[in-house]
Amino acid sequence: MNATKGMNVEEVRRMSARLREAAAEITGIEQELTAGLEAVDWTGPDADRFRSQWAGQMVPAMQRIMTSVQELGDSADRNAAEQDAASTS
Repeated sequence: MNATKGMNVEEVRRMSARLREAAAEITGIEQELTAGLEAVDWTGPDADRFRSQWAGQMVPAMQRIMTSVQELGDSADRNAAEQDAASTS
């Protein structure tokens, strides 16, 4: 079996950029859903529970995912930079 070590730096940089775009999309979705929820004509205990669950559980979960995806993109970019540095030394 043949194994290749190293990386295609440009592919990793493209992947990094796509991960950052995905993180921004997640943020946009969260903001859009939050705005939509605030605009809904819905009052009462069920509405209060729903909004509380959204704000207390779902928004933080989406923000954690966004942060993780962003950090993964940053890591890929650092790895590409390190590969570039190693290849030029």
